[in-house]
Amino acid sequence: MKLRLLTTVAIISAGLTLPAMAHHSFNIFFDMSRTIEIEGLVTSFRLVNPHSEMLIDVPDAEGEVVTWRITARTGARQAMEEGWRPEDFIGKNVTVEGNPTRREGGTAMAAGVVTFAEDGRVVCLGGCPGGPEIE
Repeated sequence: MKLRLLTTVAIISAGLTLPAMAHHSFNIFFDMSRTIEIEGLVTSFRLVNPHSEMLIDVPDAEGEVVTWRITARTGARQAMEEGWRPEDFIGKNVTVEGNPTRREGGTAMAAGVVTFAEDGRVVCLGGCPGGPEIE
């Protein structure tokens, strides 16, 4: 009986650790040693877990529009606590500073600071001094 209980507890404990192990490190996907800056128009902003996401249309060197996927370094809960609302981002011209994807020629980044062109307002998407916690 004790062996069966111990086995059951061990299996349940192992199952509970799987979600924690599944959560990725930003270092795997993004080059955290480099910071880049892009400017463009926000076309989508989703408050989702584990990390909120934003799509930005950015003109490249030839003038073609390239869509960048921006991953916030914080989760939806923290974003909502900070007062973020998708409608405050969508349709706005912004500058985003963050860490680029490790994939050569990729158009993704782990965001840090978003600056709105119209009024200079700054929003931290995680990893900034005084900003929301990084998940």
